[in-house]
Formats: sequence, structure tokens, C-alpha cells
Amino acid sequence: LDDSRDQLTRAVAGSRSIDVHIDNPAEELNYLGDPSKPNEQWYGYPTCWTVGDPSAIADKTFKIGQQFMIAPSTTFNDETCAQKSVPPRLSMRAHSAPIDGKFGKDYKNLYVSLRGSWSRQPATGYKVIQIPFTQLASGAYDPAAPADSTFTKGYSDILWTQNERGCSSSTCLRPTDIT
Repeated sequence: LDDSRDQLTRAVAGSRSIDVHIDNPAEELNYLGDPSKPNEQWYGYPTCWTVGDPSAIADKTFKIGQQFMIAPSTTFNDETCAQKSVPPRLSMRAHSAPIDGKFGKDYKNLYVSLRGSWSRQPATGYKVIQIPFTQLASGAYDPAAPADSTFTKGYSDILWTQNERGCSSSTCLRPTDIT
């Protein structure tokens, strides 16, 4: 689980910045592989960020889950991120703040606590979600939803605050650990 960055803007044409932070960058569920084997892959941090809302990035067309830069240049840009960085296996709504995740006994579901946004308006998070997994032919487990799933299709809420949009960092359910 990767709790991403706040207050993000994107430089357009090297000068003008546009605010993309409400739904970008998305929080990430990365697949790191077998923990008993070395992993030399790069997942983008702190250069490449995951698209949560493609419509907020006006200068280029993206899909949910692809990666972008906040200040693309001729030497390192969005295409470089696509070539060198491993994108997340599943994206979650920006600023939801995933804190902990645990699998159920049969590995068919991952339960994730979303602590909640401190600065996003409208607020988001403040819940526990369930991410369905499936077992691949290799024996590995993988999220059932495609990597470019919208936030309403990749997981479901199982414990949540009734008025999520009205929450703040000092109000509402703010789950941390999954037991």
C-alpha cells in the first residue's frame, strides 16, 4: 500500500501550473512479488505519480493507474515513467490514506483501512474496504479488478462513516490497523 502525495500541481508547457490534487495522485496497491526474492524494480516514487482522475490532467490523455510527472521535461517525462516505473496493480481514491492491509484466511480478499484525508475537499477515506483477489495459474494472488478500474469497481466499502464528505482529520471514524 502506498499513501501518495498531497497538494500536487502539474507544470504545463514548462511554465503554467494546474491544480490536479483533488483526485491525483491516486493511492496505490503495488505488487512487490515474492518476499523471499530480491526486488530491484522501481515503482516511481518520488518522480512518477499515479493518475486517479484523468480529466484533471488537461495537457495529456491518461487512464486511471497510469503514471505522470508533475514537471515533465525533455529528459524525463510521462513516457519515461511508463518505460521505467512499475505502475500500481490497483489504484485507490486520492487522499484516502491507506494505512494497513490484511488478507482473509483464504487470500480471496484484502482488507484495507483508509485513515481519511486531512486536506481534501470533499473529504474521502474514513472506512475499511475489501479488495477481491483471485488466484492465478502460477499460484500467485492478484486483485480481481483490472488495473485501470474506477474506484467504485476495484473494491467495496465494508465499514464506513455515513457522511464521508463531511469528515475532517478530527471527526469521523479513522481506522488504522486491521486485525
